[in-house]
Amino acid sequence: MSKLSNLGSGRPPMPTTTTTMATATVSTSDELLHKPTSKSSSTTEATLQSLYNRAARAFLHRDVAITFTLLSAAFALLPPPLAPSPDPLDVHRRKWDILRITLETTVFSSTPDLVDLPQPLRESLLLSPQSFISNLYARSLALFTPSSLYQKPSSAFLPHQIVITLIASSIKLDRPNIGREIIEDWLSKRGQYDFVPSTGEPYHKVLELYCLHVLPRLGEWEYVKEFLSYENELSSDERRELHLALEAQHAQTLESTKREMPKPEPPPSPIPIPPLRSLSPASSSSSLSTTSTRTAVPASPRPKLTRQQSASSTSAVSDVTVTRSPHRGHNQSMPRGSSSASAVRISYLPPVDHNLATAQPPTSLALIRSYFNHYFTANRIATLSVLFFLIPLLSLILRRRQRSETPADLVRRRLLKARGDSIVRRLWNELVRAVLDTVRMGSG
Repeated sequence: MSKLSNLGSGRPPMPTTTTTMATATVSTSDELLHKPTSKSSSTTEATLQSLYNRAARAFLHRDVAITFTLLSAAFALLPPPLAPSPDPLDVHRRKWDILRITLETTVFSSTPDLVDLPQPLRESLLLSPQSFISNLYARSLALFTPSSLYQKPSSAFLPHQIVITLIASSIKLDRPNIGREIIEDWLSKRGQYDFVPSTGEPYHKVLELYCLHVLPRLGEWEYVKEFLSYENELSSDERRELHLALEAQHAQTLESTKREMPKPEPPPSPIPIPPLRSLSPASSSSSLSTTSTRTAVPASPRPKLTRQQSASSTSAVSDVTVTRSPHRGHNQSMPRGSSSASAVRISYLPPVDHNLATAQPPTSLALIRSYFNHYFTANRIATLSVLFFLIPLLSLILRRRQRSETPADLVRRRLLKARGDSIVRRLWNELVRAVLDTVRMGSG
């Protein structure tokens, strides 16, 4: 769990050391690369520990260039183990690999300055998160799998600390599905070698990440509960703690989901339409005198509405519309002080046809009739008559003139006479035969 907090900083590491320090570090790494391989194990361990202290300090100062240079120098001294047995360099392999995964994940998840970034880290930024985590996992498998076995790198040799770091990297990059594959691969192959710790506390830590961080992010709440019900290596107290933590996390997730769901908005209430106000005499007379030539008034005389009538008929004002006089001289001929000069001429709306509101829907017969009237016009009927009646009839007449009756025709005619078909039936049969003969003649 501590690896999750180490990877959760989110701020890009920035170089802060001087050029002199970088030059000295590069020269130190070059010296390490050219050291003879006959060095004793104790000397190699001391060198790796010294480099690790400097690399950890540079990482805390967010100096990516120095940290990456020291990592390259250290892994030049850390080849994979030779045999599947305890190795004195296992501790250093584990520490350096954790530092390398943490550094590269921090750089990948941030926006660093590409100018000061080493070329390998710059190339890793072009990968997708899935490919990036898969490369980290494959590199760790190759680092801890013994080289003398000549087999495919296996997670059976992978320490649980490396598994936890890789899971933290997948969670930081929001790819829990990759973390699930890594954990399930490790769980299926653990315990094959006794020198690789995979039971007890290592198993509990990996399982805690699996049940409380990876599967919940994938929405596998029911699967986690089923998995814990079949699990038999944890103690009852540890299993109960996982159950309680899982239930609390599930309830918190449901509560946050309810908060984030938008509340349904109530339907908008209808806006009340205010009643139409009657025009004042002053405003109506001024508007009539200025814009009276823009509207037309019917020729039939309409009753005039005086100020008193206007005040008493406010309830029926929605049934009338205000109109303007078309004659400018009419208003000018009236005296100013008279009440008729300030009156407003109105015209009533045409009466509503209530038959439209009570009209019944058209019947099927009316719809069929309208359909035939629309599609079967006189021209179309004439065309269809020529195609399906006149042409077959002419073809029948021509065929009768051109050839004499064959024995088959005589037999067919005798059969028809024996059946006693009606004239309509015979005409229909002749029409069908004429159409078929026309088709055969056209295709021939």
